[in-house]
Amino acid sequence: MSCRSALLGFALTAVAILPASAGDTGFPRSVEHALGTTTIADEPQRIIALIDRDADTLLALGEQPVAIRSNYNFEAGVGVWAEHLLEDEPIVWGGRELNYEAIAAADPDLIVFATSGGDADEYNLLSRIAPTISLPKDALPWQATTAQTTRLIAEALGRKADGEKLLADLDAYMAAQKRAHPEFFGKTANYLDVHSSGIYQYADDHIVNGALYALGFEPIQGALDVADDAASIVVSPELLPDYDADIVLAYPFERSLDELITEVPTLATLPSIAENRFFLLDNLAFSNASVLSIPYALEGLIPQFSAALAE
Repeated sequence: MSCRSALLGFALTAVAILPASAGDTGFPRSVEHALGTTTIADEPQRIIALIDRDADTLLALGEQPVAIRSNYNFEAGVGVWAEHLLEDEPIVWGGRELNYEAIAAADPDLIVFATSGGDADEYNLLSRIAPTISLPKDALPWQATTAQTTRLIAEALGRKADGEKLLADLDAYMAAQKRAHPEFFGKTANYLDVHSSGIYQYADDHIVNGALYALGFEPIQGALDVADDAASIVVSPELLPDYDADIVLAYPFERSLDELITEVPTLATLPSIAENRFFLLDNLAFSNASVLSIPYALEGLIPQFSAALAE
């Protein structure tokens, strides 16, 4: 069995996929989000997801989107952790821009864009095509949590209880991993983006940091120092040692560790790199941050964390 197949097999057991159902409440129904209230007259039959994570959530709820805009340009519209749930081939668009003509041509009766920047102009244009749900209330643009988007999408479908079941399964998976790995307790962990435009330290409530803490790791002070109204801060290279941890995860933007060190020589001074406790994320599972992709991401990383801390 390939490593990818093994990861996928375990991820399937972490969160139970739910069958499509009539839901716990009927239609018409109204759903509140950051940009207002959307009324959905009838149970949706032709749903479009305008970002990858929302497509994952629909699939986990047993719904089949007729079209997906993949922000990450996944050929199937979703990552490998969700491909097996696609019963038919949806229309797939890539890229960062919305193609309103193509969206309208897909003839949706519900547009899902919960993982979004909450742009009012986009929302107004989309709402002319079909009922649209946007950024959850109280969420920062592009910073909505997995729980917030899962609950909003489930509510729009009249599936509140099913949404809570997905989140409970994810919480149970995280708790089981924490119990199984006491070696993580008392150790620090941190996530960095090493981008060509700079090095970014994320707040303690960022999805990757949050997942690490749920496993039993502790935050570094640098994560706690990010302001509540900011998603991240730029770290100057000379200050990188202040953002090191017992375990460091970094997204390399398609570069190797050697290439990163060439661009940012200070990286070579970090104990986490010298002691093989610095890990590059090699897929987009964490970035996608859905109830399906988080277990897939962690299942490949947890054994590596344990091995690194045992050295």
